[in-house]
Amino acid sequence: MPTHPSSAFDPLTIGPLKLRNRIIKSATNEGMAKQGVVSRGLANFHARIAAGGAAMSTVAYCATSMDGRTFVDQATLNPESAEDFRALTEGVHRGGAAACAQITHAGCFTFLPRDQLTTSPLSASGGLNKVGVMTGRFTKKKMSRDAMDAMANEFVVAAKLARDCGFDAVEIHMGHGYLLSQFVSRFYNKRWDKYGGSIDKRMAFPAEVLSKVLDAVGKDIAVIVKY
Repeated sequence: MPTHPSSAFDPLTIGPLKLRNRIIKSATNEGMAKQGVVSRGLANFHARIAAGGAAMSTVAYCATSMDGRTFVDQATLNPESAEDFRALTEGVHRGGAAACAQITHAGCFTFLPRDQLTTSPLSASGGLNKVGVMTGRFTKKKMSRDAMDAMANEFVVAAKLARDCGFDAVEIHMGHGYLLSQFVSRFYNKRWDKYGGSIDKRMAFPAEVLSKVLDAVGKDIAVIVKY
């Protein structure tokens, strides 16, 4: 018997999440979190996506910590933002759609003012920070194993908070030059330990973060990756 190709309007299951169709608003920086505050405009924007019939709307760039932001006007998944994020997800749910939070950390790819970054920019490897030339941060700091453990925990804590704020999914950002993609990229990753060299080794830490997030929330919400 011939099989019919899937339609964009067919339901889709991702882990524990069932979507009404396959139309998903991807994460693109909305610019509606001035000074890091989740605004009513941001909530209304995603509510309109849901009311228009999309199955899921993805909130772009929810930083795992204040140091994880690329710009000042990006939200952080922390207790201070929880109430506003809950209002956002409730609006999306009223439109019949699911809400997804893209969680990420900038690493050394940050343009925060010097007084808004509490530590040296972190990356897979240390040395010259070419991106930082534009902000006066000429060096980046190689992450130790302890720093990697702390960072993996940041992603886990952010994913748990996203779940508790009513998000139906989290998207771990492993692309576009941010921290996890800095481990994947030969441009950034010059390590000679088990986290550098071959693609398998360069993927080891991003895969570890994914595994820990899946263990923490994978039975409750969908966990997806932008790569």
